[in-house]
Order: sequence, then structure tokens, then C-alpha cells
Amino acid sequence: MAKYSYSCMSNAKWRQLFSVVNESNLTLAHCVWKLIGGDEPKHGFVPGYDSLGENYVGDCGALNRPFEYKVIEWLLIPYKIGFCRNEPAPIQCKTQELSHVIELLNSLGQFELETNENGIKIYGYKP
Repeated sequence: MAKYSYSCMSNAKWRQLFSVVNESNLTLAHCVWKLIGGDEPKHGFVPGYDSLGENYVGDCGALNRPFEYKVIEWLLIPYKIGFCRNEPAPIQCKTQELSHVIELLNSLGQFELETNENGIKIYGYKP
């Protein structure tokens, strides 16, 4: 079992992060959630304001049910996502510009994040 630092992100910081992302007008709502205790990351979408509780995220496609902020190990907001309109059609990719979101998050300076060729990964806990 992985060990996690206790410098976890608070509920208020998660809500602030989702506010920044929602206000940035990203074209893709897709994200990837890694939850503590889960073996595989789950695909879902960035929750809107109406899906944010005081201590939980409402249904965002990752678990098909609400879950508490404290179980978020990390969240990836990707630069691009592949999708298929019809089964026999080839996979197409949509991309989004994340530099504005990165700039806003860095200006707040309270998020443990990294950027790479996949997108922005925000850590709730860092092993």
C-alpha cells in the first residue's frame, strides 16, 4: 500500500480549484480522477458549481456517485482527449489550451501540481 503525505488538499482548496477551472471556459470537460484505494484512474468530467458540496464532489462520472474530496489522490486535466463518434469510425482527438488555467493556478500558489505532455495533474495527496 502506498504511503501518502499528510499535507493533503483541503475541501476549500478543491472548491477553489474547480472554480478556477470552471471560470476558465475550457472547451473540454473531461478529466481523469485517481482516488485513494482505487487501482485504476477513472475517467469523468470536471464538476460544475452545482455538483460541489461542502465536503464532497457530486456525480462527475468517475464513480457514478458522489465522493468526498479527501479521497482524491490526484486529478488530471488533459490537453487532449480521444473520442469516437461511431463504432467503426477512427478515434478523433480534441485538444484544449491549458496555459490560462496553469497561469491562474500558479498565481494562487496553493496547489501541488505538475504539468507535462498529458496535461495538468493536481495532487490531493502525493505519495
